This record gives sequence, structure tokens and C-alpha cells, in this order.
Amino acid sequence: MSIERPFLFSSENSLTSTMVEQISPFWASRQQGQLIGHDGLRLNWCAFTKPEHTKAIVVVNGRIEATAKYQEVFFDLFRQGYDVYSYDHRGQGQSHRLVMGCDIGHVVDFEHYVDDLETFINDVVSQKTHQQRMILAHSMGGAISVLYAARKPNAIDALALSAPMLGIHLSPLLQKVAKPLCHLLSKCQHPAGFAPGQVPYWAKPFKHNLLTQSEARYQWFRELYESNETLKVGGPSAQWIWQSLTACERMMQAATQIEVPVLLMQAARDQIVCNNAMFQFYRDRQAAGLPIQFDIMADARHELLFEKDSIRNQALDKVVTFFGAHDSDIHLEQTA
Repeated sequence: MSIERPFLFSSENSLTSTMVEQISPFWASRQQGQLIGHDGLRLNWCAFTKPEHTKAIVVVNGRIEATAKYQEVFFDLFRQGYDVYSYDHRGQGQSHRLVMGCDIGHVVDFEHYVDDLETFINDVVSQKTHQQRMILAHSMGGAISVLYAARKPNAIDALALSAPMLGIHLSPLLQKVAKPLCHLLSKCQHPAGFAPGQVPYWAKPFKHNLLTQSEARYQWFRELYESNETLKVGGPSAQWIWQSLTACERMMQAATQIEVPVLLMQAARDQIVCNNAMFQFYRDRQAAGLPIQFDIMADARHELLFEKDSIRNQALDKVVTFFGAHDSDIHLEQTA
């Protein structure tokens, strides 16, 4: 059924006061813990639940991100009546790093990310029975979630993708050479080294950022990371790029393997992920007769969930409306 009422979300203009008065206490009330992911890595997770909530959203964040960055997003989703679950990916946030003493973004095998999501849903989310279970995923989290949805076809009811990493934004020349070059470099570097042109973490000034047009949200995110050194993640390793580009190829194949409804939201001015890959993903699903809603956010940069209010509100409204429109008519696999 469609939902016609307007949704109210937090505002960037009142972010500071709202953060102090409502969001920070909400964040402090979270359930949290650790789980053991692939290869025994410790992963940090958090959850916000209420006995009367019957539907759950699993938020899968992007590269360099952490659950702490998503406090405002969790707050807004929880107020819509959802239990909210999230975790820090291996190698970032409060989870174990793969390269000790370095903030490089690294992964050995992209499928390990998918394994971790499966473990998180099995071990944490499934401890409570929900009538609906959805995934909201951003950027790299979108790539992970697409592969998970293809691997576990009965585990979720709907999938919302915010600027998903179905491809990486590269020049035509780099598109040809990046994968074989990074594959070669990954074999030569030990244990991992930055990919060409990549550097350790640095707080890029707002005027030069490619992520969002909301200065309030951008500065809040940077201050959060400056106050907690463990959250900082720098550029990716050659291994990460090679693995990610390989995974992007598998994601395009997965487009026609996911039967649940998909919401695909694209940022028109994205310079982080490849928008052409999203068009192809959409066309492939459409040709296969599979349910997909494709929305392009005009004037938006990559981080739709952290953009200025006019864009962020539109994106969140589409997510909540999309999830609300799909009643629980798909059997959830019992993964507990």
C-alpha cells in the first residue's frame, strides 16, 4: 500500500541543537556488541529496537564510514517505527583493522564483506522476529548488499540502494588499466600498500569535498573523526581496488538474480561511483521483468543520506515510502 503522509526528518539548520537534545541521547541508548566475522575478525555492531516495532532496517554503510557517522540517519529511521541495525565493516570504524598501525582501506577478498553481512544478520538481527526485514545500503555497502541479496534470496523483503558502488568513477583510460594494474601491485606489496595516488586519512576542506553540499553535516562528520582517531580510514590499497572492481562485475550479473523489490537512487553529480553502471543495472532488471524503482536525485553529490535537506529529505522519503509499500508477503528465511 502507498503511504501519502509527509515524513518529518531532522534538519541541518538545527543539527547542532537537535544533536545535543535528541540525537546524542538516542545514540547513547543503543544496544551494542561485537561479533566474529570471517577469519576471526572482531566486528562492532549497534542496534535500536522497541518491543512494538515489527519491521527492521539493516543499514549497510560505505567505505571509510562507521556506525557513529550514521547517528542522524538511525534517529530518523527509528522515529518512523523501524528497528534499526548496523555494523562497522572489517578494517574500518571500531572493527578490527586488517593492516595494523596504518589507516589504509584494505580487504583481502570482497566476498569477506558479504560473509560479514550474512553473519551479522544471522547472529544479531535474527534474534528478534520481524514481519519485514529490509536493507538500506550506501556506496560500498550497496555492492555488499547486492551480492548478499543474490546469495540469500529469502533473507530480506526489499533493498534500497543509495548511490551504490556498482562501478567506480574512473576515466576511460583508468577503467581499462586499473584492475590489471592493481592486481599486479597487490601481488608485489606486503602486507598492503596504498594504490597509486592514494594517501592516508586527511580532513579535506569542505569546499573541495565531493561527498555532500551540506556544510553542517560534513563538518560534523569531520569533527567526529577528529575526536576519535580509531574512525579514520585513508585511501584504499591496490588489493581493495582490484577486489572491488572484480566484485562490480559480479554485481552486474547479480542484477537479474535478485527477486525482491529494489530501490535504486542515483546522485546526478556523483564523482565517486559510476552512474553508467547504475543505468545498466536498471536496464538489466527491467528487461528481466524484475521489480526496480530508479530515481535520479538532481544536483546531488554522492552522500544522499548526508546531503542538504532538500535532497536528503527526498531520499529518505523515497526509502520510507518504498519500504512501506511492500508488505511482508515474502517469506523470511529463518537464519537464527
